[in-house]
Amino acid sequence: MCTTVGQYCGFYSPSRNISCEMNTGGRVGQDDVYCQTDTPPQSVTLANDGTFKSCTGMTCLGNAAPGIPMLAYGKTMALGQFRCLSEESGVTCTTGGRGFTISRSGIGTAG
Repeated sequence: MCTTVGQYCGFYSPSRNISCEMNTGGRVGQDDVYCQTDTPPQSVTLANDGTFKSCTGMTCLGNAAPGIPMLAYGKTMALGQFRCLSEESGVTCTTGGRGFTISRSGIGTAG
């Protein structure tokens, strides 16, 4: 899928409620992972040190990159040190064993 440092990639969950973008190599700013849910409107950004910041409300949402693939449940997308796992319960993204989960029920800590 997306495994080379210096790339950018993104994906939707099969429900299409969650979309994520992964960036390494400074293409669009710092190395990070950004995910959002449309329902409820919320987003979260994971830094390369494993810390994350969350935001709730319509002002937190961006537009998913056009043409990004769907990441099937049980599958992982990796880019550099970042890993995101798609599950029916939501998406979990980590770096160095720390990170977040995002789902319809909210944003929580992983690792």
